[in-house]
Amino acid sequence: MNIALILYLSLIQLLAFPVSERLHEVYAIEDFESGEIGGLPVGWFNQKGNLATKDFSEELRPTYNYQILEEQNNKFLRFEGTYGKHMSYPLINKDGVDIFETPMLSWKWRVHQAPKNANEDDDDRNDVAASIYVAFDMGRVALFKKVPKTIRYTWSSTLPEGTELSKFYGNQKIVVMGQGDNTNGDWQSFSRNIVEDYKRLFGDNPPAKPIAILILSDANNTNSPAKADYDDIMLHSDRSN
Repeated sequence: MNIALILYLSLIQLLAFPVSERLHEVYAIEDFESGEIGGLPVGWFNQKGNLATKDFSEELRPTYNYQILEEQNNKFLRFEGTYGKHMSYPLINKDGVDIFETPMLSWKWRVHQAPKNANEDDDDRNDVAASIYVAFDMGRVALFKKVPKTIRYTWSSTLPEGTELSKFYGNQKIVVMGQGDNTNGDWQSFSRNIVEDYKRLFGDNPPAKPIAILILSDANNTNSPAKADYDDIMLHSDRSN
């Protein structure tokens, strides 16, 4: 098959989808390539979403224990430490976000060390090497305040892959993606249909635009170190998988 024919067939396949669908097959959230090595990614905020990482004080910055690193011309975000804090990437104010068009959330983790004996189902041991949240609209009242509905995908120390939990009066759903230390130091890719997960876990349809994507590595409850890397966080359609 000659090159001209290949290009023609590719064009026909592309035009088979409406323009609106073609333009929104992938929504890139973060690949960390634009970040400064040793720094925090630009465009991210604290958990509440009211303080950008670029505005962190010199005293606040090191308390997060995340930093952008580079290997083989690829940048990524590493957590290494004991005390972790949420970092939030807001979606509610972003144009072009519609999870019914791009329902697949994909990301990469490389887990080097998981907190010892941590367990997401035990409040006294609720630490994880790595986790990624999707925060949706506000849920029921929990602890005298409204909290958002979230789906939290975790890499667990002790819970088996596939475990699902419900926390915070049903407002947070946890889905365990893997378990233990990754002694080979390999990157692992993950993909979840967050629309279908939301329907199954909460029993109704999600809003088209989530509030934010959040990440958290944490080991302070078990007082043991954790080390994990994050990369290539994106939303995409089934066709672009």
